[in-house]
Amino acid sequence: MARPMRTSAQGLELIQSFEGFRPRAARLPGGGWLIGYGHTATARAGLQITPRDAALILRHHDLPRIEQQIAEQVLSPLSQNEFDALVSFAFNIGPEAFANSDVVAALNAGDRALAANAMWAWRLANISGELRVVDALARRRAAEIAHFLEHPAGRAAIPGALVRPLAQQGHDDEESGAGASSVTIGPRVTGETPAAAPENSTQAAARAVSERIARILGEAPRQPASPPPQPLAASDGPTPEEITDAVKALVGDEPIAAPLTSATAPQRAKGPPEGIERRRMPRPANGTTTDTALPPLPPAEGVVVDDLEIVQVDQRDLERAIQENGDHDTTAVRNLGAWMPYALLSGLGLVGLIAGVERFISQAARPVLRGSDVYAGPVLALGGGFLFLIASYYLYRAMTRQD
Repeated sequence: MARPMRTSAQGLELIQSFEGFRPRAARLPGGGWLIGYGHTATARAGLQITPRDAALILRHHDLPRIEQQIAEQVLSPLSQNEFDALVSFAFNIGPEAFANSDVVAALNAGDRALAANAMWAWRLANISGELRVVDALARRRAAEIAHFLEHPAGRAAIPGALVRPLAQQGHDDEESGAGASSVTIGPRVTGETPAAAPENSTQAAARAVSERIARILGEAPRQPASPPPQPLAASDGPTPEEITDAVKALVGDEPIAAPLTSATAPQRAKGPPEGIERRRMPRPANGTTTDTALPPLPPAEGVVVDDLEIVQVDQRDLERAIQENGDHDTTAVRNLGAWMPYALLSGLGLVGLIAGVERFISQAARPVLRGSDVYAGPVLALGGGFLFLIASYYLYRAMTRQD
């Protein structure tokens, strides 16, 4: 079992940057509420929170359960970067989905590269009943995988000449081992005849043009009078002049509409990369074409949802939000009716206090006619002062209360 670990400051920054801060509780499509940095346990309608409190809830309430789950289910030792990436990944997909994912199985098998690749599968979401690739989830998975693969000692140096990357041929080929090949790097024996260089993308494009012109003309492609050039290296390709001469030799003495020149030569970079073949529509069985223009390619299968796309808001959701949050104008009127009586009582108490003090001072300067007149001024001043203090206190609470 992995030793207990806590999420570092870099891990918290990674989670907070993708969760985003919500100062007010927001309604979820499933009916729950969300507030702060992805907190749902105690969120409810009308709740507000500060960024500092939201960070404390994330650090000491939401993440400890995820950290404990990783410590119990992941049996291989983890570095701090790997642990932070797994905490962000599990916090996003949920504890149950993380426990049943291929990421945990690959980590327990000791294959960290396979675990990082398994994280990339969790970038789909249910949008209107259809599974789609969400661009925000794709960005989060890419950041988590990059943080997971980052070594604490720094990036490992892998020379491109020693480890040449290959395109993935498919899951079946990987399991069967059909797409794998061993490469041995060693010195060349003196006097050994070098093997023919493989055909690169430029040569393949020239050969495809030659075959297509031959099919259009209905004859075999003509061979140029000059002897064929020597085989080129894999990194080289035919020059624009050589391609022009080859096309002229194929079509005879007819003029060429748009010969390749030095100005148009850089446009060859727009072709497909090496090892990828252009998609062509199937031809009829008789070998003839009905239209010289090729039909457009079908649209891509993957659908990416843009988070900046205009969202259609349902009118029923707006009416429910107005009922839950209330009207601002009616709230202001209701607050005014709540503190106005306390303001009147406070003013009445202040007037009584002033009148009592004035009466006490005026009685001190003249003789007292009745014994009860001695206590009238102090009693009026004390009563007015007490009413002023009590009314002022409740006036302050009514004015500072938030609905």
